[in-house]
Amino acid sequence: MNVFVTGTDTDVGKTAISAWICLHTNADYWKPIQTGDDSDKSVVAQISPHTKILPEAYKLAAPLSAYDSAKLENTKIDVNAFDRNLENTVVEGAGGALVPIADDFFTADLAKVCRAKALIVARSKLGFVNHILMTAEVLRARKIDILGIVINGQTEDYLKETVEKFSRLKILAVIPFSDDLATTLRSQKLPAELLF
Repeated sequence: MNVFVTGTDTDVGKTAISAWICLHTNADYWKPIQTGDDSDKSVVAQISPHTKILPEAYKLAAPLSAYDSAKLENTKIDVNAFDRNLENTVVEGAGGALVPIADDFFTADLAKVCRAKALIVARSKLGFVNHILMTAEVLRARKIDILGIVINGQTEDYLKETVEKFSRLKILAVIPFSDDLATTLRSQKLPAELLF
């Protein structure tokens, strides 16, 4: 199985959750496109030192969508570059599900190409219910299986119930905010749905 980690937005904790899955499994890690700072690989390596980290298909300088960053570099992204023979790999998307990568190709489409099931990651903040529901709709429209949702940061039980009711998905974990993220993730049990 491959897991595609997609976020409801940028900076919601996709890399930390990718590292958490890798830490508790033998999965490889791949971020097909890295724009801007390339610290994601180092975060995964720090949290899960045993994980094999695959090189990006594209590494772009500007911290923008892949589509815009590639345009600034006069680079044309070939979506065939993402069709790899992956097995037991955590694939991290860039930004939210509808971030454009190439003409008629968005971040969510990577899940299909990578033959992966999606995991939605959201940060507990105002508006996150709406963002989760929209992300689920985008994935379902593409007929991508969704494993569930992980929320970064504590949230009220009634909001979790609302998310599960309207998304028709299970919240697999709520990861508390921590100054020592690596220790928190080491102690946080991985749900059965993410074990492979």
